[in-house]
Amino acid sequence: MDEPTWYEIHVKSHLDDSLAPAFAGMAIRYKAPDETILCGPLADQAALHGVLMRIRDLALPLLVVKRIAAPQTENSGR
Repeated sequence: MDEPTWYEIHVKSHLDDSLAPAFAGMAIRYKAPDETILCGPLADQAALHGVLMRIRDLALPLLVVKRIAAPQTENSGR
């Protein structure tokens, strides 16, 4: 089974943590008072497009979408 791909998505807005479930459970962090970073794994391209459609539906200005390396865990490398 393929591992999910990790993404970091920046939007120009301050999102509330309660919206995390609407974004496939991605973690919400803040870069500035008016910039939010969504970060986490997405199962496939369809999941990525779903998140991007939610961003569009909320009329949030999209700043950055980038693929990132999965965080290292203590069990990595076995």
